[in-house]
Amino acid sequence: MESQLTKVDLIAKIETAWTQMNDALEQLSEAQLLQLDPTTGWSVKDHLIHLALWEQGIVALLQRQPRWAAMGVDEAAVAATDMDGLNDILVAQNKQRPLAEVLAAFRQAHQQMLAVLTDMSEADLYRSHADYIPGGREDPIIGWVMGNTFEHYEEHQAWIEAMMG
Repeated sequence: MESQLTKVDLIAKIETAWTQMNDALEQLSEAQLLQLDPTTGWSVKDHLIHLALWEQGIVALLQRQPRWAAMGVDEAAVAATDMDGLNDILVAQNKQRPLAEVLAAFRQAHQQMLAVLTDMSEADLYRSHADYIPGGREDPIIGWVMGNTFEHYEEHQAWIEAMMG
């Protein structure tokens, strides 16, 4: 990382991407939120639960709690598959959840992330992943936060917008 992102700047980036995602979602009807993409088999609702679960996982990690359990998968399932397979498991496990429940989970995960980040120091953001979980990696945890918040929102917003054509 060329220069360190401050905590204030991190939260601002998260909030900007969150607002952009929500502005895009507000333009969609319920039917559009539930419509399956014929290429991926995912609906917008599926993208939202995916985002919520990954964000919940990082919230748990930042609280030094089991990440995978917070996401609703066990270690064996994680070890037995790759990232795409894990994403398929997460979406399949949540396919029948009502849209209102998924939207609430999406909002709740975001609020939990902001609450955890508010309680962290800037130095905490640059501690290693291994400082948060035994046997973890040496890269700073901020990268994990970025990848599961604003970068993740932006990535999925682009896919959602492509789905809606």
